[in-house]
Amino acid sequence: EREEAFFAFVVALLVWIFTELKESEEIVFRSSTQNDIRLARELICYSRWQLRELLRNHDYHRGIDPRFLSEASALLSDWELKVTFFQDKRIAPLFDDFCVTLDIFCLYFAGKSAPEQFGGRTLQSILRPDEDYDWNVPAHKKPFIDEANRLASDAWERFEYLMPKVRERVPESFDEEIPSKWFRSRCFEQ
Repeated sequence: EREEAFFAFVVALLVWIFTELKESEEIVFRSSTQNDIRLARELICYSRWQLRELLRNHDYHRGIDPRFLSEASALLSDWELKVTFFQDKRIAPLFDDFCVTLDIFCLYFAGKSAPEQFGGRTLQSILRPDEDYDWNVPAHKKPFIDEANRLASDAWERFEYLMPKVRERVPESFDEEIPSKWFRSRCFEQ
């Protein structure tokens, strides 16, 4: 009788242990720092519009509102000064990698473009207003536009690689609604 009772006890113990292990895999640990939560919320906001427009949706055959470049440059300045960073060691290298590619794009685009008046709007553009002819790009400017588009796509790919890890490692960033706003270029707000 003792052997049967002991066997039943061992089986019940093993079932209980495996059940606990299975349930513990489903638990999301919420141990992110406030700094990581803040930066994750900013990046999630940027992914909706600012960085999506700057790096993914925009074709640099046309000019872009300078505020997009200013916002990205301000983010990069904070990153270079080590004011903006992830403390989570699994996200930090991905964020640094993204910032490096974003910096390459911003430096290239800023060096090949200038603020130009298109109608009543000022846009940061590789083309001058007198060169902007419905996709008939002057041959000497086409390589600059193609390179700007390629660098923007490279930065967006790094950003797309970063964001799932941010969502996974910093779930607290979704505890509150994330507003769409500009974080660093508020001086443009009226």
